[in-house]
Amino acid sequence: MQETIANTLQTQFCTSPQISIAKPSTLAVAVMRAVHQRLEHPLIFKDPLALCLLGNTQTDMEEKLELHKNPLSTAIRISVALRSQFAEDERAKAWTLGITQYVILGAGLDTYAYRSTNTQEHVFEVDLPSTQTTKLALLNQARLRPTTSVTYVACDFEENNLCRDLVVAGFNKNQPAFFSWLGVTPYLNLAAIEKTLSFITQCAPGSQLVFDYIVDPLCLSDIERMALDILSATLATTGEPLKSFFNPTMLAKKLNDIGFSKVDDIGCEYLNAHYLSQREDGVQAGNVTRLFRVVV
Repeated sequence: MQETIANTLQTQFCTSPQISIAKPSTLAVAVMRAVHQRLEHPLIFKDPLALCLLGNTQTDMEEKLELHKNPLSTAIRISVALRSQFAEDERAKAWTLGITQYVILGAGLDTYAYRSTNTQEHVFEVDLPSTQTTKLALLNQARLRPTTSVTYVACDFEENNLCRDLVVAGFNKNQPAFFSWLGVTPYLNLAAIEKTLSFITQCAPGSQLVFDYIVDPLCLSDIERMALDILSATLATTGEPLKSFFNPTMLAKKLNDIGFSKVDDIGCEYLNAHYLSQREDGVQAGNVTRLFRVVV
């Protein structure tokens, strides 16, 4: 079983030779979002641009669709689709409250700013300079243009000053903002995570954040722990070791202590009830990753 899991994960996180990108996980997530558009019906997360952004890699993906039907591949892909849809649902709610600033932390190959219908919002895409260079090249190749105002903010969460970089880019700390931070915290050290969370608590009251995290292995079942161990080993070989894991209860307390006024722990129970209860294919959310929705 361990060998099967390892082979499946290696397939998910291998880097396509057609796209040069420093973080293989960034491309893997983009491929998962694209594969979701082809394999799951009805869709959990509708992203018509996910396929377009892959460029020549789209052909490679189509040829390997059978590999993505593996149960473990499906589980990982469903997790990515669920977190993306949850974040964008919360973003939509924030928009109705008049929150026009949307900061996507670790934007990767996210397509929100190229399909949003909110023409009056300002999207800030934060990521490593090399990732943004690759993304801009793919956008140009696909002839995709932003449908709302978007600013690219080059920043390394462990090395740079996120507050300074955002403000220089035009971010207004005195106006509430919505932040999404998906697929990033597992790759950061605790100091960088706490620094980012503390910065958000210093933003205008009413600012919101949705982020995901990997659950502490001690809180997982034996099979979940084994899959996580193999995932961690696989990612380490690609140069992206997992650094941070959290006990949900202890993290909730930390978020309260840091200064958030409202803290909601979003786990598989919530996601299954809100997104998967009417499906006929039997897909379910797992417990290896969870989300938090917090308000300043």
